[in-house]
Amino acid sequence: MLSRNQIKFINSLKQKKFRLQHQLFVVEGEKIVNDFLNSDWKIEQIYATKEWEGDAVEVSIKELERISSLKTPNKVLAIIKIPKRKSVISGNLVLALDAIKDPGNLGTIIRLADWFGIQHIICSQNCVELYNPKVVQATMGSICRIQVQYLNLKATLENMTDYKICAAVMDGKSVFSVEKLEKRIVLLGSESHGISSELLEMAHQKVTIPKSENSQAESLNVANACGIILAQLSN
Repeated sequence: MLSRNQIKFINSLKQKKFRLQHQLFVVEGEKIVNDFLNSDWKIEQIYATKEWEGDAVEVSIKELERISSLKTPNKVLAIIKIPKRKSVISGNLVLALDAIKDPGNLGTIIRLADWFGIQHIICSQNCVELYNPKVVQATMGSICRIQVQYLNLKATLENMTDYKICAAVMDGKSVFSVEKLEKRIVLLGSESHGISSELLEMAHQKVTIPKSENSQAESLNVANACGIILAQLSN
């Protein structure tokens, strides 16, 4: 049985200031918790109903509902330590994200990076926080396999002289006809504002996803666009 203080503490991690203060965040659901169990991330505690097959503090379904961020909690919730690690950015294809604010979009982009074998994502410092519960859940476990860093994007890209920057825009060259590059950074901006002008000026290529002549859609969701672009450029 969970104490009132335990419930209060776990629920406090739904807020960014307490995640930063305690350097902890929450993951939920069988698949995601199993992904973390099979990774090198440190798990502080696991809370689960009796249906969960693994070591955990047993809780009732009602208790799990009281600490969960999900409408329908899925058997298990884990408290994870935020790692203190900075990795050297490498690989032939890297993602750079400018001011992505929507948690679901960031989580989906991380999942796409995992699917296409991309190891590193560079986020501008005004992107949504990585450990936001909606980001974590949208990654479906990919968060524990992808290196995500929040950096000064302009300064970082300026120092990555071995790479060519490929910016996703509305009026660029078709992504299906751009020349292949050995080392490339795919730069994506928010749906509402796009890529900032100072970053756009750094682009070596500007690409777009051509739409049908009959289409009346104004734009694609940034995560959907990311998937199409990576499917083309990761080959």
